[in-house]
Amino acid sequence: MRTVYVSDFPAVQHRHEGGTIVTVKLRRVAGGGHKASCAGCGTTFIYRKPRPSGVRHYKSPLLPNVKGNFDSGDDH
Repeated sequence: MRTVYVSDFPAVQHRHEGGTIVTVKLRRVAGGGHKASCAGCGTTFIYRKPRPSGVRHYKSPLLPNVKGNFDSGDDH
């Protein structure tokens, strides 16, 4: 059996040997986590919430600062 940690929720899609795409739904288990098992390939999927990046991201000096509502339609 193979264990895969995923950050997709509430369902995980994966490919089987024949090329078919199978969707399994993660379910809550005791202990507060979410888990799913695929009977077709024997893979267990365990949900892990993504953590914020430890790398600081800076604004691009090439992009202008844009403010306002983009859906207002006043620019047409």
